[in-house]
Amino acid sequence: MSIILAAMLVVKLPLIVRTYDSVSVSPRVLERAQQSADVTLAAVGIEPIWRPCHVNACITRPKPHELEIRLVKATALSAPGSLGAAAVDLGRRAGTLATIYVDRVDALAVQAGTDRGELLGRAIAHEIGHLILGTVDHAPHGLMRATWQVDELRRDRMIDWQFSGSEASRLRLRLAARIDGTPAIEAVMADAHLSAVLDDPMTVFKRAKRLEPGARVTVRISGAAPAERYFVRLDSTELIVLKLDAAALPKRRLLNMAIDHPDWMAATDRTIYKDDSVRIGPGGVFVKDRKVAELHDVVEHVARENIVSLDRR
Repeated sequence: MSIILAAMLVVKLPLIVRTYDSVSVSPRVLERAQQSADVTLAAVGIEPIWRPCHVNACITRPKPHELEIRLVKATALSAPGSLGAAAVDLGRRAGTLATIYVDRVDALAVQAGTDRGELLGRAIAHEIGHLILGTVDHAPHGLMRATWQVDELRRDRMIDWQFSGSEASRLRLRLAARIDGTPAIEAVMADAHLSAVLDDPMTVFKRAKRLEPGARVTVRISGAAPAERYFVRLDSTELIVLKLDAAALPKRRLLNMAIDHPDWMAATDRTIYKDDSVRIGPGGVFVKDRKVAELHDVVEHVARENIVSLDRR
Protein backbone atom coordinates (compact mmCIF):
# COMPACT_ATOMS: atom_id res chain seq x y z
CA MET A 1 0.00 0.00 0.00
CA SER A 2 1.36 3.45 -0.87
CA ILE A 3 2.10 6.00 1.86
CA ILE A 4 -0.54 8.37 0.41
CA LEU A 5 -3.27 5.73 0.38
CA ALA A 6 -2.33 4.56 3.86
CA ALA A 7 -2.63 8.13 5.13
CA MET A 8 -6.05 8.50 3.46
CA LEU A 9 -7.38 5.41 5.17
CA VAL A 10 -6.38 6.63 8.65
CA VAL A 11 -9.30 9.09 8.58
CA LYS A 12 -12.38 7.19 7.50
CA LEU A 13 -15.13 8.83 5.51
CA PRO A 14 -18.48 8.83 7.37
CA LEU A 15 -21.48 7.18 5.74
CA ILE A 16 -24.94 7.39 7.29
CA VAL A 17 -26.88 4.15 6.69
CA ARG A 18 -30.60 4.31 7.43
CA THR A 19 -32.05 0.85 8.02
CA TYR A 20 -35.74 0.03 7.62
CA ASP A 21 -36.43 -3.35 9.21
CA SER A 22 -39.86 -4.67 8.24
CA VAL A 23 -39.18 -8.29 9.25
CA SER A 24 -38.03 -7.78 12.86
CA VAL A 25 -34.53 -9.16 12.50
CA SER A 26 -33.32 -10.31 15.93
CA PRO A 27 -31.07 -7.80 17.73
CA ARG A 28 -28.21 -10.32 17.79
CA VAL A 29 -28.36 -10.98 14.06
CA LEU A 30 -28.72 -7.28 13.23
CA GLU A 31 -25.80 -6.34 15.48
CA ARG A 32 -23.65 -9.07 13.89
CA ALA A 33 -24.66 -7.86 10.42
CA GLN A 34 -23.63 -4.31 11.23
CA GLN A 35 -20.31 -5.51 12.65
CA SER A 36 -19.70 -7.55 9.49
CA ALA A 37 -20.45 -4.61 7.21
CA ASP A 38 -18.34 -2.32 9.46
CA VAL A 39 -15.27 -4.52 8.98
CA THR A 40 -15.73 -4.75 5.21
CA LEU A 41 -16.23 -1.01 4.74
CA ALA A 42 -13.54 0.01 7.25
CA ALA A 43 -11.04 -1.90 5.12
CA VAL A 44 -11.62 0.62 2.31
CA GLY A 45 -11.67 3.68 4.57
CA ILE A 46 -15.41 4.11 5.12
CA GLU A 47 -17.10 4.32 8.53
CA PRO A 48 -20.81 3.40 8.43
CA ILE A 49 -23.00 5.13 11.02
CA TRP A 50 -26.18 3.12 11.51
CA ARG A 51 -29.50 4.91 11.91
CA PRO A 52 -32.52 2.64 12.55
CA CYS A 53 -35.71 4.05 11.04
CA HIS A 54 -39.35 3.34 11.80
CA VAL A 55 -42.72 4.45 10.54
CA ASN A 56 -42.51 7.84 12.25
CA ALA A 57 -38.77 8.38 11.95
CA CYS A 58 -36.28 9.10 9.17
CA ILE A 59 -38.99 10.77 7.11
CA THR A 60 -36.70 13.58 5.97
CA ARG A 61 -35.07 13.44 2.56
CA PRO A 62 -31.69 11.65 2.71
CA LYS A 63 -28.60 13.80 2.41
CA PRO A 64 -25.94 13.04 -0.24
CA HIS A 65 -23.82 10.97 2.18
CA GLU A 66 -26.82 9.00 3.48
CA LEU A 67 -28.07 5.66 2.16
CA GLU A 68 -31.21 3.66 2.86
CA ILE A 69 -31.25 -0.13 3.33
CA ARG A 70 -34.61 -1.91 3.48
CA LEU A 71 -34.73 -5.32 5.18
CA VAL A 72 -37.74 -7.20 3.80
CA LYS A 73 -39.02 -10.64 2.83
CA ALA A 74 -39.05 -11.68 -0.80
CA THR A 75 -42.41 -11.67 -2.56
CA ALA A 76 -43.75 -13.21 -5.76
CA LEU A 77 -42.55 -10.07 -7.55
CA SER A 78 -38.96 -10.36 -6.28
CA ALA A 79 -36.41 -11.45 -8.88
CA PRO A 80 -35.88 -15.24 -8.61
CA GLY A 81 -32.73 -16.12 -6.67
CA SER A 82 -32.03 -12.51 -5.74
CA LEU A 83 -30.64 -11.80 -2.26
CA GLY A 84 -31.04 -8.08 -2.73
CA ALA A 85 -31.02 -5.18 -5.17
CA ALA A 86 -29.61 -1.67 -5.36
CA ALA A 87 -31.48 1.08 -7.25
CA VAL A 88 -28.90 3.04 -9.24
CA ASP A 89 -29.31 6.17 -11.36
CA LEU A 90 -27.02 5.37 -14.28
CA GLY A 91 -27.00 8.97 -15.48
CA ARG A 92 -25.69 10.39 -12.21
CA ARG A 93 -23.81 7.19 -11.38
CA ALA A 94 -25.08 7.01 -7.82
CA GLY A 95 -27.86 5.48 -5.73
CA THR A 96 -29.56 5.92 -2.39
CA LEU A 97 -31.86 2.93 -1.83
CA ALA A 98 -31.11 -0.81 -1.60
CA THR A 99 -33.25 -3.77 -0.58
CA ILE A 100 -32.16 -6.99 1.14
CA TYR A 101 -34.35 -10.11 1.14
CA VAL A 102 -33.63 -11.33 4.65
CA ASP A 103 -35.48 -14.65 4.28
CA ARG A 104 -33.34 -15.59 1.28
CA VAL A 105 -30.15 -14.57 3.06
CA ASP A 106 -31.22 -16.76 6.00
CA ALA A 107 -31.90 -19.73 3.70
CA LEU A 108 -28.47 -19.42 2.12
CA ALA A 109 -26.80 -19.13 5.55
CA VAL A 110 -28.57 -22.27 6.81
CA GLN A 111 -27.60 -24.29 3.75
CA ALA A 112 -23.98 -23.16 3.92
CA GLY A 113 -23.76 -23.57 7.70
CA THR A 114 -22.57 -19.98 8.12
CA ASP A 115 -23.56 -17.21 10.52
CA ARG A 116 -26.79 -15.42 9.49
CA GLY A 117 -25.62 -12.03 10.71
CA GLU A 118 -22.24 -12.35 9.01
CA LEU A 119 -23.86 -13.12 5.67
CA LEU A 120 -26.48 -10.38 6.06
CA GLY A 121 -23.69 -7.87 6.69
CA ARG A 122 -21.83 -8.99 3.58
CA ALA A 123 -24.99 -8.59 1.50
CA ILE A 124 -25.51 -5.08 2.91
CA ALA A 125 -21.89 -4.14 2.15
CA HIS A 126 -22.31 -5.44 -1.42
CA GLU A 127 -25.39 -3.27 -2.03
CA ILE A 128 -23.71 -0.25 -0.44
CA GLY A 129 -20.90 -0.81 -2.94
CA HIS A 130 -23.38 -0.50 -5.83
CA LEU A 131 -24.97 2.64 -4.40
CA ILE A 132 -21.68 4.47 -3.91
CA LEU A 133 -19.95 3.22 -7.07
CA GLY A 134 -23.08 4.09 -9.03
CA THR A 135 -23.02 1.06 -11.26
CA VAL A 136 -25.03 -2.10 -11.77
CA ASP A 137 -21.96 -3.89 -13.07
CA HIS A 138 -20.46 -6.76 -11.09
CA ALA A 139 -16.87 -7.88 -10.64
CA PRO A 140 -15.60 -11.35 -11.61
CA HIS A 141 -14.21 -11.90 -8.11
CA GLY A 142 -14.51 -10.61 -4.55
CA LEU A 143 -17.45 -9.10 -2.68
CA MET A 144 -18.89 -7.43 -5.78
CA ARG A 145 -19.34 -10.61 -7.83
CA ALA A 146 -22.91 -11.17 -9.01
CA THR A 147 -23.60 -14.64 -7.62
CA TRP A 148 -22.70 -16.20 -4.28
CA GLN A 149 -22.49 -19.97 -4.00
CA VAL A 150 -22.76 -22.32 -1.07
CA ASP A 151 -19.28 -23.80 -1.47
CA GLU A 152 -17.75 -20.29 -1.45
CA LEU A 153 -19.41 -19.57 1.86
CA ARG A 154 -18.17 -22.82 3.31
CA ARG A 155 -14.58 -22.12 2.20
CA ASP A 156 -14.87 -18.61 3.70
CA ARG A 157 -11.77 -17.22 2.00
CA MET A 158 -11.31 -13.58 2.99
CA ILE A 159 -10.52 -12.56 -0.59
CA ASP A 160 -14.04 -13.61 -1.64
CA TRP A 161 -15.63 -11.07 0.74
CA GLN A 162 -13.53 -7.93 0.19
CA PHE A 163 -13.62 -5.00 -2.20
CA SER A 164 -10.77 -4.97 -4.68
CA GLY A 165 -8.05 -2.31 -4.56
CA SER A 166 -9.52 -0.40 -7.51
CA GLU A 167 -13.02 -0.59 -6.01
CA ALA A 168 -11.67 0.77 -2.72
CA SER A 169 -10.17 3.81 -4.45
CA ARG A 170 -13.35 4.54 -6.40
CA LEU A 171 -15.55 4.08 -3.35
CA ARG A 172 -13.63 6.70 -1.40
CA LEU A 173 -13.49 9.17 -4.28
CA ARG A 174 -17.20 8.91 -5.04
CA LEU A 175 -18.24 9.07 -1.38
CA ALA A 176 -15.99 12.10 -0.85
CA ALA A 177 -17.72 13.79 -3.80
CA ARG A 178 -21.14 13.06 -2.28
CA ILE A 179 -20.07 14.48 1.08
CA ASP A 180 -19.01 17.64 -0.73
CA GLY A 181 -22.61 18.18 -1.82
CA THR A 182 -23.70 16.02 -4.72
CA PRO A 183 -27.55 16.09 -4.76
CA ALA A 184 -29.43 13.14 -3.34
CA ILE A 185 -30.55 10.63 -5.95
CA GLU A 186 -34.23 10.44 -6.87
CA ALA A 187 -34.48 8.86 -10.33
CA VAL A 188 -33.99 5.11 -10.56
CA MET A 189 -32.87 3.80 -13.91
CA ALA A 190 -31.50 0.33 -13.20
CA ASP A 191 -31.32 -2.33 -10.51
CA ALA A 192 -28.23 -4.32 -9.57
CA HIS A 193 -29.22 -7.73 -8.23
CA LEU A 194 -27.08 -9.89 -5.96
CA SER A 195 -27.99 -13.54 -6.48
CA ALA A 196 -27.32 -16.84 -4.75
CA VAL A 197 -26.94 -20.36 -6.07
CA LEU A 198 -28.37 -22.81 -3.55
CA ASP A 199 -27.48 -26.45 -3.73
CA ASP A 200 -30.05 -28.58 -5.51
CA PRO A 201 -31.61 -30.55 -2.60
CA MET A 202 -31.24 -33.73 -4.61
CA THR A 203 -27.50 -33.12 -5.02
CA VAL A 204 -26.96 -34.19 -1.41
CA PHE A 205 -28.50 -37.57 -2.07
CA LYS A 206 -26.81 -38.02 -5.44
CA ARG A 207 -23.45 -37.57 -3.71
CA ALA A 208 -24.48 -39.93 -0.92
CA LYS A 209 -24.98 -42.75 -3.42
CA ARG A 210 -21.22 -42.64 -4.03
CA LEU A 211 -20.41 -43.02 -0.33
CA GLU A 212 -19.39 -46.43 0.95
CA PRO A 213 -20.26 -47.62 4.49
CA GLY A 214 -17.69 -46.40 6.97
CA ALA A 215 -16.81 -43.27 4.99
CA ARG A 216 -15.93 -40.28 7.17
CA VAL A 217 -18.38 -37.47 6.44
CA THR A 218 -19.47 -34.01 7.57
CA VAL A 219 -23.22 -33.78 8.15
CA ARG A 220 -25.06 -30.47 8.30
CA ILE A 221 -28.54 -30.67 9.78
CA SER A 222 -30.99 -27.78 9.70
CA GLY A 223 -30.55 -25.67 12.82
CA ALA A 224 -27.37 -27.43 13.99
CA ALA A 225 -23.63 -26.98 13.54
CA PRO A 226 -21.72 -29.25 11.12
CA ALA A 227 -20.75 -32.57 12.71
CA GLU A 228 -18.26 -35.31 11.83
CA ARG A 229 -19.81 -38.76 11.48
CA TYR A 230 -19.31 -42.12 9.70
CA PHE A 231 -21.70 -43.02 6.91
CA VAL A 232 -23.82 -46.17 7.28
CA ARG A 233 -26.77 -45.90 4.92
CA LEU A 234 -29.18 -43.49 3.22
CA ASP A 235 -32.64 -44.62 2.18
CA SER A 236 -35.85 -42.93 1.02
CA THR A 237 -36.67 -41.56 4.48
CA GLU A 238 -33.53 -41.18 6.56
CA LEU A 239 -29.76 -41.02 6.86
CA ILE A 240 -28.02 -43.37 9.30
CA VAL A 241 -24.57 -42.44 10.61
CA LEU A 242 -22.26 -43.44 13.44
CA LYS A 243 -21.06 -41.04 16.10
CA LEU A 244 -17.85 -42.49 17.50
CA ASP A 245 -16.35 -39.75 19.66
CA ALA A 246 -17.11 -41.22 23.13
CA ALA A 247 -13.94 -42.44 24.84
CA ALA A 248 -15.27 -45.84 25.99
CA LEU A 249 -16.50 -47.00 22.58
CA PRO A 250 -14.79 -49.84 20.66
CA LYS A 251 -14.52 -47.49 17.68
CA ARG A 252 -12.65 -49.71 15.24
CA ARG A 253 -14.89 -52.71 15.94
CA LEU A 254 -18.11 -50.69 15.50
CA LEU A 255 -16.79 -49.13 12.31
CA ASN A 256 -15.88 -52.55 10.90
CA MET A 257 -19.32 -53.85 11.84
CA ALA A 258 -20.92 -50.98 9.89
CA ILE A 259 -18.66 -51.62 6.90
CA ASP A 260 -19.36 -55.36 6.87
CA HIS A 261 -23.12 -55.18 7.45
CA PRO A 262 -24.52 -51.63 7.09
CA ASP A 263 -28.13 -52.86 6.97
CA TRP A 264 -27.70 -54.66 10.29
CA MET A 265 -26.19 -51.55 11.87
CA ALA A 266 -29.06 -49.43 10.50
CA ALA A 267 -31.57 -51.79 12.11
CA THR A 268 -30.11 -51.74 15.63
CA ASP A 269 -33.04 -49.68 16.88
CA ARG A 270 -35.15 -52.82 16.36
CA THR A 271 -32.77 -55.77 16.77
CA ILE A 272 -29.43 -56.78 18.28
CA TYR A 273 -26.25 -56.93 16.19
CA LYS A 274 -23.41 -58.85 17.84
CA ASP A 275 -19.77 -59.35 16.87
CA ASP A 276 -17.69 -61.32 19.42
CA SER A 277 -17.62 -59.28 22.63
CA VAL A 278 -19.42 -56.24 21.15
CA ARG A 279 -23.21 -56.08 21.20
CA ILE A 280 -25.34 -53.20 19.93
CA GLY A 281 -29.11 -52.95 19.92
CA PRO A 282 -32.13 -51.12 21.41
CA GLY A 283 -30.67 -51.47 24.90
CA GLY A 284 -27.42 -49.72 23.98
CA VAL A 285 -23.80 -50.58 23.18
CA PHE A 286 -22.15 -53.29 25.27
CA VAL A 287 -18.58 -54.58 25.50
CA LYS A 288 -18.26 -57.89 27.35
CA ASP A 289 -21.76 -57.34 28.71
CA ARG A 290 -20.81 -53.95 30.13
CA LYS A 291 -22.87 -51.07 28.79
CA VAL A 292 -20.67 -48.29 27.41
CA ALA A 293 -23.19 -46.06 25.62
CA GLU A 294 -26.83 -45.50 24.77
CA LEU A 295 -27.77 -46.52 21.24
CA HIS A 296 -28.96 -43.03 20.20
CA ASP A 297 -25.56 -41.62 21.22
CA VAL A 298 -23.84 -43.91 18.68
CA VAL A 299 -26.26 -44.68 15.85
CA GLU A 300 -28.01 -41.54 14.62
CA HIS A 301 -31.09 -41.53 12.38
CA VAL A 302 -31.64 -38.21 10.55
CA ALA A 303 -34.80 -37.51 8.54
CA ARG A 304 -33.95 -36.70 4.91
CA GLU A 305 -35.83 -33.41 4.95
CA ASN A 306 -33.59 -32.14 7.79
CA ILE A 307 -30.32 -32.77 5.92
CA VAL A 308 -28.70 -29.59 4.61
CA SER A 309 -25.51 -31.18 3.29
CA LEU A 310 -23.52 -34.42 3.41
CA ASP A 311 -19.88 -34.25 2.34
CA ARG A 312 -16.97 -36.68 2.46
CA ARG A 313 -14.15 -35.45 4.68
